[in-house]
Amino acid sequence: MKNILTTVPQRGGLKQWADVEKIFQGCDSEEDFWTFSCRYFPKESGPGALCFMVHSGFVRGYFTILEYSDDPVYRYGTDQTVAQEFLGNKVKLAVWRPVPQQPMTGFQGWRYTDLQP
Repeated sequence: MKNILTTVPQRGGLKQWADVEKIFQGCDSEEDFWTFSCRYFPKESGPGALCFMVHSGFVRGYFTILEYSDDPVYRYGTDQTVAQEFLGNKVKLAVWRPVPQQPMTGFQGWRYTDLQP
């Protein structure tokens, strides 16, 4: 099973790494998770594989892939008052682990990677 790599979009409350890192540190269970949307699920990856995250030109750490899902997900904005529903294919991730920063150019979507913890 292959690991994957994706980029955190730098918009809204996700522009600064310190803010993103606080969110990621709270993603430590199936109830507190991070998702990203995708058109197609990675066929050569799956639950138990790792997903490395790029932000501000660096690989910052990785999550464990919990599942692929097309169930609706509700996300709160920075005001934490109104949840917005997101539909479509999503990769559900949990248990954030930081790694020493490695330079990496951001991109849209996901890619397979040879990165290891």
